[in-house]
Amino acid sequence: MLSVIIPAYNVEKYIKRCIDSVLNQSLKEIEIIIIDDGSKDKTSDICLEISTKNSNIKYKKVENSGCSAARNLGILMSTNKYIAFLDSDDWVDQDMYEEMIKVAEKNDSDIVICGFKKLNEEKKLLSTVKILEKKNKDDYIDCKTEWFSSPCNKIYKRDLILKNNIKFLTNVYTGEDMFFNFKSLFFSKKISSINEAYYNYFMNESSVSNNYKNRTDIYIVIDELVKFYKENNVYQENINKVRECFKYHGIIYPFDVLQKMSENKVKDWKRFYLKIKEEIGKFKYLETIDIKICYYYRIFRLKMMWLKRYKKMLMAK
Repeated sequence: MLSVIIPAYNVEKYIKRCIDSVLNQSLKEIEIIIIDDGSKDKTSDICLEISTKNSNIKYKKVENSGCSAARNLGILMSTNKYIAFLDSDDWVDQDMYEEMIKVAEKNDSDIVICGFKKLNEEKKLLSTVKILEKKNKDDYIDCKTEWFSSPCNKIYKRDLILKNNIKFLTNVYTGEDMFFNFKSLFFSKKISSINEAYYNYFMNESSVSNNYKNRTDIYIVIDELVKFYKENNVYQENINKVRECFKYHGIIYPFDVLQKMSENKVKDWKRFYLKIKEEIGKFKYLETIDIKICYYYRIFRLKMMWLKRYKKMLMAK
């Protein structure tokens, strides 16, 4: 009934919790596909041991090629009607997949979406993201929301993915999941949602670098999104979706990351700032008054932060 795809890379601390959460699902017709993306720690040993004890687990170790390539391989290896993705440091509630399959079967849905919980190392609840049912399919295509981008709080009909050749971009390290969902939701005929937070998303709060590494890849994704809509002759109908993506993921989020980088005195953050400005300049054709205001306000806010820092330094002297 369901194939759960788990890409794994150097997650010896979390992988057993992740796999166990799927093995303990109330839904029993589950195929687990673990793609070990060239792990160098004990991840491989743990996965191999668990897979030998469970006949419903397919385990394959490959050369390190990134999460997208691992997910794409998992799709090709899957055999069931529905596909789900699970990140190797996360876990799912016991009834998540059973409840989502019930909704999919009842509504003949191509995609079913649920909410998720954000938790820290001690499993302390940081926040809960829920999703209300929408009136029509297009309302679900909303990249401003926290639940849109991730593929992990969703299940997909396998035929939807294969027939439309939907894949994760392998030339980027951020935004590839969002692009996958833009395409999946575009080709879907029926989408359903569950207002329950079944997915548990582990927040690694200790690493500042995770917040900005390869962040400029998002501009490649936006460019690919423009190409996708143009190839399907629906660009003008979806230009506001592209502008939303550009505004929230190409301007607001990168500048928020810049602010964190500056506050944490991350090396080369000014070079990153100049790169962001250069990339944004390539999308003049998407500009609106709203986007211009957003962009210049973010620059102003960042510069005000620099002035405050210099003021403190002068006062200290």
